[in-house]
Amino acid sequence: MFSVVNDKIPQIVFALSASLGSFVIGTVLGWSSPTMTMLENGTAVSFEVSSMAAATACSLFGVGAVIGAVPAGAVSSVFGRRVSLIVGEAHVVFGWLMIAFPKAARMLYVGRILQGVGCGAMCTIIPMYVGEIAEPEIRGFLGGLYQLFVVAGILYSYVLGNFLNYTQLNLACGVWMVIHILGLLYMPESPYFLIQENKKVSAEEALARLRDPDHDCKAELVEIQKFVEEEQKNSYTAREVLEKDVNRRALTIGIGCMFFQQTTGINAIIFYMKHVFEISGSDISPELCTTIVGTIQVVMTFVSMMITDKFGRRSLMVYSMTSMGVCLLALSYYFFSKKYNPHVAQTLDWLPLVTIVLYISMFSIGCGPIPYIIIGEIFSSELKSMGTGMSIATNWILVWLVTCLAEPMDKFIGPSGTFFVYSGFCFMGMLFVVNCVPETKNRSLAVIQSDLEKN
Repeated sequence: MFSVVNDKIPQIVFALSASLGSFVIGTVLGWSSPTMTMLENGTAVSFEVSSMAAATACSLFGVGAVIGAVPAGAVSSVFGRRVSLIVGEAHVVFGWLMIAFPKAARMLYVGRILQGVGCGAMCTIIPMYVGEIAEPEIRGFLGGLYQLFVVAGILYSYVLGNFLNYTQLNLACGVWMVIHILGLLYMPESPYFLIQENKKVSAEEALARLRDPDHDCKAELVEIQKFVEEEQKNSYTAREVLEKDVNRRALTIGIGCMFFQQTTGINAIIFYMKHVFEISGSDISPELCTTIVGTIQVVMTFVSMMITDKFGRRSLMVYSMTSMGVCLLALSYYFFSKKYNPHVAQTLDWLPLVTIVLYISMFSIGCGPIPYIIIGEIFSSELKSMGTGMSIATNWILVWLVTCLAEPMDKFIGPSGTFFVYSGFCFMGMLFVVNCVPETKNRSLAVIQSDLEKN
């Protein structure tokens, strides 16, 4: 892997520049866990915030993300990937300002929605951009940067939330927006977008910046142009695009991967992780538990980057979802025992931390990063904007639904029943991957489309 990486430094640098946006997304996601307590106990803001208001502020992020994700693909097809990322980041800037210095609860609500709009847009565009600038043999590695930076941002918020006050935490998270915007200003536009806009000279210049000096850019540019021209031969409407079997299959794969990624309960656990450890009765402090889990998530996501192009997307997804299902079944058993057989539960007080660490580890290896890699690979040019937007929108709709339903589920069926439901979705997701998702490692975008058409 590292010998391959050494020859591809330019595209790695620019993939890092784009993927820093996912670190920003991670800080926004991780913000909920430490600030929920601050808002509820009155140490965060000058006005009173009820438990319901705090939970609403956290969950409204998902609503904004849907609003940002749906049009993001189309916007990036008109204005380009780079400009669209800058616009998305601008929404996050205004969101952080409203959340850092709120005068009323409604400012928290609006700020979280604005953050969601920007993060939803970046979630759509970052995988698209990285998938277009990366060569096939390193695309899985670079695609994994997205999830690595998300979990690193979550850990950043977890750790700083343990000792910074509310305003300091918001400012410490907000500084990463400035770093990302500076990176975007230097980043080249996607050669695929430039060819679509008939800017061949600009596309050649962008590709030269993305490749090693010894790389045959002209030959690759011919391949890109041929691929784009093939996709643009006929004008098409959304209905005509979806009439093609290959496009419907690709859309099913993209939406399905995002659906099962979220219904495994990952964001409910991330948002309310401190609460989960508090009710578990473990002797280990919730703050230490969340930091341990966040650190493991970063480490295992990095491991995933190293092995994705070796073992393949499909096999890692199957292994990941199966293992996650087993972990959630064990966690469900612990809470069942805690309610009905406390003596057994007392001997298993180590189980919540162990199962959540393993669950997060398995998520980070497959179910977390790989759906974003896949949606950057399987959509044709005519479907890319619509397909990526719909897939990311599905993801964020479910982020909102799953986090909103977590508290009612905990109340009506208890933590044991909640984790049992999540485990069922893990096993259903495994069956979906086995039956529907093709292997895409080491294949060019053109070859992937050809394989989808044959199947």
